[in-house]
Amino acid sequence: MSTNVWKDQITAAGVDGFNQWKSLSIAKQLDQIVKEKLDNQQQQNINFETALKHMLKMRQFLSEPKNILGSEQTKHGEVAEHLEVNVRNAWAALKGQSEVATFDGVARTAPEDFILDGIKYQSKFINGSNNTLKHILDHYGKYQDSSMNYSIPKDQYKVIEAIRSGQNPSNLNDKSIRAILQKVEEIERQTGRSFQEIVKPSVSNYSEAQLGTAGETVSKHQDQIVDENQKIQDEIQKDAREKTKSIEAKKGPSIGEGVKVAGTAAAIAASLNTITVIYTKVKNGKKIQDFDKDDWKEIGISSAGAGAKGGVTAGSIYALTNITSLSAPFAGAVTSAAMGLSSLLTDLNRDQISMDEFVTQGQILCIEAGIAATGGAIGQMLIPIPVLGSVIGTVTANFVWGFAKDKLGTREQELKKMLDTYTESILVKVDKAYQDIISKINTKYAHYNSLIEAAFDVHANSAVLAAASVNIAVELGVHEQKILKNDADLDAFFLG
Repeated sequence: MSTNVWKDQITAAGVDGFNQWKSLSIAKQLDQIVKEKLDNQQQQNINFETALKHMLKMRQFLSEPKNILGSEQTKHGEVAEHLEVNVRNAWAALKGQSEVATFDGVARTAPEDFILDGIKYQSKFINGSNNTLKHILDHYGKYQDSSMNYSIPKDQYKVIEAIRSGQNPSNLNDKSIRAILQKVEEIERQTGRSFQEIVKPSVSNYSEAQLGTAGETVSKHQDQIVDENQKIQDEIQKDAREKTKSIEAKKGPSIGEGVKVAGTAAAIAASLNTITVIYTKVKNGKKIQDFDKDDWKEIGISSAGAGAKGGVTAGSIYALTNITSLSAPFAGAVTSAAMGLSSLLTDLNRDQISMDEFVTQGQILCIEAGIAATGGAIGQMLIPIPVLGSVIGTVTANFVWGFAKDKLGTREQELKKMLDTYTESILVKVDKAYQDIISKINTKYAHYNSLIEAAFDVHANSAVLAAASVNIAVELGVHEQKILKNDADLDAFFLG
């Protein structure tokens, strides 16, 4: 048996498996990005349509001026209220939010004009900032409702705030400025609230709410909504491009990935070296069951050195350990051993190796499974070092027999006799407690072996093989949702 070839096969399988896993993972992530982008675009289209519906409601309101409260000179008051509600709701809808303003539950002649963010509002659209403030004071004096806010023209609010900050407008004289400041102070005194808290700017200027200009005002707000919607759609596209670029960058190697690979590869290289050292000792004439404390110590030290080297060069093994979903080291080791024994069995049938070489090399192949079995995967018993070699030797011999039986024809009895003699020579060295351990391991192995034989039986039909593959996948710990059980699962996997 060529140990290097065996290592190379595992490394090649690791590299290929990792590449497939990585490509599939990246493809899935890219698909998810596309799906999220389409979902976000669709949702934004819905948001945009909802926003436009609010603007349409505003146009419908303006289309019947006779139904608007007030005279031709005062109808702008109710126009301002509807602009406030519909425009604010349109912007909220564009951002995927629910309505923020409503007339529901508000009578047309009630003290409040609309509800915004759960707060009652009275709209005051009067010509001139000083006159607007006077109407606020009159309204508050009449209703004394300290929970109510007031909405005033946006341009008037800016003027008042400028005056309060000492930046007096050039178009106002000192008398008008003093009057405005006095009314602001009076509002704060009577309500017990700050001016900014009780008085809020509208979405419209005073002139924009007039009947003659309201249509243009709606168009202006609608154009702003259209522009903002395009910005949001562009941002969705940009976000998807950036995510795609980030994912595609992962196609190449990375330092972080390399560090992970190297760390795991070191451990696996040590494991492979353990098998190599054991193989060398066996080839030199020492039986596994005769290994003493010094032998096991040597195996450990040598493997540690090999692990350090393997961490540098055998990075592909890391991927192999990540894409396999084995439930326990033992299950994976048995599967690996079965694959190696197939090759040995072919060499034996071609007379390229002797029966003795088949047994010896077969045991070496099964060492990993034997160590996994005795290391705690089954029973978790503590086995003393002097007995460890005997237990592993017996387990590996039984692994070889379990795989080779019914596959050697006339030479089967020769193999059975050889292995029986070997096993009996070992069992006389261990007491009943450890024979029980061996029995338990063999029982577990027999279970896995039967699953493996069924899954790789070339003479079985496709339905039987499929069922057997499902069974072994379950035993190896593959997540239930990842197992393809029928044609429907297969179609769903490949067609998305």
